[in-house]
Amino acid sequence: MRVGTFQSFQSQISRMGSLQSTISRLEAQIASGKRVLDPADDPLGSSRIADLQRSIDNNQQFIRNMDTVTTQLSLADSAAESMSNQMVRAKELAIQAANGTLTDTDRKNISTELGQILDQMLSLSNTRDASGNYLFSGAAVSTAPFAVDGSGAIVWQGSGQPPKVPVSSDVAIASSVSGLDMLSIETSGGRQTILASLSEFKAVLDTPGLDAAALQSGMDKALSDMSAGVDRLADQRATFGSRMAQIETETDRLTSLEVTLTTAKSSIESLDVAAAIVELKSAMTLLDASQQSFAQIKKLSLFSYL
Repeated sequence: MRVGTFQSFQSQISRMGSLQSTISRLEAQIASGKRVLDPADDPLGSSRIADLQRSIDNNQQFIRNMDTVTTQLSLADSAAESMSNQMVRAKELAIQAANGTLTDTDRKNISTELGQILDQMLSLSNTRDASGNYLFSGAAVSTAPFAVDGSGAIVWQGSGQPPKVPVSSDVAIASSVSGLDMLSIETSGGRQTILASLSEFKAVLDTPGLDAAALQSGMDKALSDMSAGVDRLADQRATFGSRMAQIETETDRLTSLEVTLTTAKSSIESLDVAAAIVELKSAMTLLDASQQSFAQIKKLSLFSYL
């Protein structure tokens, strides 16, 4: 009799413990709105959820990377647009300066404005981003890409190419360009930067006593160089635009993919709350009945000792 009573006690205690665990699990699931809270709830589903979450996390990182690259490219394109405007004006000045009827005073006035353009071009070439890094210095983002050396010449101080930023599992895009590449043009004197051509143009204007032939030769080269500079910057802006269009397309794709991944994850882990509430009420009813039954067994066991 005592053995039977002990076994009945143990059975009831085990049943109540199991019901209490079920109630705790259901309460946690209802509170979170998720069916799978622990790998034990659904080992295969839990593994799939983890895989999907990793994909979502990677996807979101790529989107953040694209936002960063877009900001950088927009800033670079804005600087290139301002440079282009400066070079259009420099080309106009070259056309004016080629007029053989200009006086020394006229050329001096052109030189003064050209000096202002050169200063603006140098400043724009050394544009920084919000973090203080130079946009056009290639890999050497903490070094100004261009500077004036002791002789007054504008020299390149950057290095290499800007790093590429991953925007998908198999695509990486550079957020800028090397200033040396961006501003280099082919001239009759060889390959050089637009900044060097502007300096040469100004030097010709500032040189007194040039004969007509030398002056004309200098102006012809200046006009050719300024035209090449305008074209080069237009090409560069087209490159920036192409990259931004590529990013926009990739952003749309990844945004759509994230919706798909999130929906798939939700379908595995989401809880049918209404059904869970019904199950919870049922478990609580059973627990209450078990507790009452257990109390009754305890009373009977006490009577057996009387």
